[in-house]
Amino acid sequence: MPTQTDLHVANIYTSIMEEAKFRALSINTLTNSGCALPVPLQREYCFLQLRMLCELIALGCLVAHGDIKETKSASLQRAYHAGEIVKRLEKLHPNFYPSPRKLVFNPGHVHLGDYDREFLTKSELITLYGKCGDALHKGSVRQLLDPKNQPPADFRDIQEWGQKILNLLSVHLISRREGRFHLIVVLEATQTGGNVLVSVAESPIQTSAS
Repeated sequence: MPTQTDLHVANIYTSIMEEAKFRALSINTLTNSGCALPVPLQREYCFLQLRMLCELIALGCLVAHGDIKETKSASLQRAYHAGEIVKRLEKLHPNFYPSPRKLVFNPGHVHLGDYDREFLTKSELITLYGKCGDALHKGSVRQLLDPKNQPPADFRDIQEWGQKILNLLSVHLISRREGRFHLIVVLEATQTGGNVLVSVAESPIQTSAS
């Protein structure tokens, strides 16, 4: 049975995912709103949200894997750089990252099916985090005046990144290092009126092929 500590972890992870959902959906709201703000300012807002989403995913992983003694080290507890957290967690537990799933409904039960669409991978999270840093700084005069560094006049790149994040998080599984404890996460669950639902489960986890 899950311990009180496991349930506490699930509660913290729920709050992190609620914030992630709010930030991800705010990108869609802004880019589809026809807002009068200049496009460059809207893009800056969106990249700020993408950067925060990368950090929330990384911090969520750190919280979920609090059973690993090394995650309690002072350096990791103070870490905020998403790329650093991801790289260090991978050394401690190669399968630490959220695994996207698909809810498969059958009479009397639901399984977690394999996910078959694009989603934000570990390596892409690190890449995106770097892109966000670049987008949120003006850089040098040379960079400012270089035509190649002018941002796009639309949001297609941002929307693609945002969709990959939602694909990763909408329904996902996080498994602890020993493979017995799992978080099953649904960002918009009907049981909670559309709020995040995080369930605590123990192996065996049954999955179905898509």
